[in-house]
Amino acid sequence: MAPLPRPQASTVSAIYRAYEAANEHYDSLGISVGEIGNECDRALWYNLRWASQPEAITGRTLSIFRTGDRWEEVLVDDLERIGVEVWGQQDRIRLAGGHIRGKCDGKAIGLPEAPKTEHLCEFKSSNDAGFKQIVKHGCKKAKPLHFGQVQIGMHAFGLTRALYLVVNKNDDSRYAERIEYDAEYCLRAIAKVERLMRLHEPPSRISDNPEFFGCRFCRHKAVCHEGAFPRVSCRSCLHSTPEMGGDAHWSCARWSKPLSVDEQRRACGAHLFLPGMVPGEMLEADEEAETVRYRLRNGETWVDGQTHISSK
Repeated sequence: MAPLPRPQASTVSAIYRAYEAANEHYDSLGISVGEIGNECDRALWYNLRWASQPEAITGRTLSIFRTGDRWEEVLVDDLERIGVEVWGQQDRIRLAGGHIRGKCDGKAIGLPEAPKTEHLCEFKSSNDAGFKQIVKHGCKKAKPLHFGQVQIGMHAFGLTRALYLVVNKNDDSRYAERIEYDAEYCLRAIAKVERLMRLHEPPSRISDNPEFFGCRFCRHKAVCHEGAFPRVSCRSCLHSTPEMGGDAHWSCARWSKPLSVDEQRRACGAHLFLPGMVPGEMLEADEEAETVRYRLRNGETWVDGQTHISSK
């Protein structure tokens, strides 16, 4: 028989619990620059519509994030050590009315390869296997999400070059790559987000196979593939619309008003799901009663606006 696993030390468990207790669960107000390179339009649309609950992040994972933050500090120090000036850490990125959002790791000037050119900085840490793939293939092929993040950052700040600096967490090796701004990539990516903002139903999946690699670990897998109801919020309601004015603003047609972030999270009694988010077939809508009737996958009839989804 296999040996019994050793229990985790109480001290370690307590440390992880402390990380989890201090972590603030929050909803992204738009599509993160770190996700804009995602090939699945449906996943991005679900992100925008808060289709799933915020991910529960384990204490160990939170510790990894904290270590990543420390690596950023080390890499900034590395650059300053060789005479590179670094500034603008955590400067905000806001595009498409604030529905594309993020922060940059910094900007730099004085790089040995191009001393007079201002660069966007993107700092990453990687395990040995991932690092070798980056060295072999470069950022665009090995880490398309990082590539998208860098491109949108350059676009937001009007820069033409970026420094992609990666450290191998196993042996402290460094990899540096200068990436050129790709205007076509950025304009297409921004146009894609603006198109997703206008959609009232989910776009096509990247795959209909729930075990496809891009679907297997997606946090929207239950809603997308397994027939789960989406989260109740204003963003999953057919009355809501993302607006281009302001900073990631949303409005409600039912009450003819802008929606605060807290209102979006709470939703209201007039909430009606976007029909494309309901795991079933829409049969009819009653505008006067403000209800929509569906036939669910199990054959039962459910009326949105009359019967709460927790009863199904």
